[in-house]
Amino acid sequence: MDTKKNNLRGKKPAIDTFREICEAKAGIAGDIATALNIRRSTLYGWLKSDPEFASVFNEAREKLVDLSESRLFTLIQGVPKIEIDENGEKRFAGWIEKPSETAIIFTLKTRGKKRGYVERQEITGANGENLLPPRTLTPQEAKEYLSKLESEY
Repeated sequence: MDTKKNNLRGKKPAIDTFREICEAKAGIAGDIATALNIRRSTLYGWLKSDPEFASVFNEAREKLVDLSESRLFTLIQGVPKIEIDENGEKRFAGWIEKPSETAIIFTLKTRGKKRGYVERQEITGANGENLLPPRTLTPQEAKEYLSKLESEY
């Protein structure tokens, strides 16, 4: 790929070369631009003007998200250590990697919202009372308030 980089010297590559670079760089714009020896703005120009290039770029980015989801799933499940007992039966023997509480909470907060896994802040007035609705200033009061602020700063 380094040979291709040197041969490109900022020129728009063939779509297959672009696809290869996008996949190798996981759809990360800065890394793709560096590999193509171009500025990031040039890359964005190509993506804007060429739907096929945009599609290839977006597909590479989606593959990274797919990979991340796959790794997240592994973190949620954990990696069990399985041993074969004296009877030839598989049995759980601990964890190679324990399930990640952080990954579980993240997933529930982002994908479990419809099931109620959201954090909410309840904002109330003093002693749990209802908040008073904001008072609308008259134009004269607003002008006076603005003058006061301007004089203080």
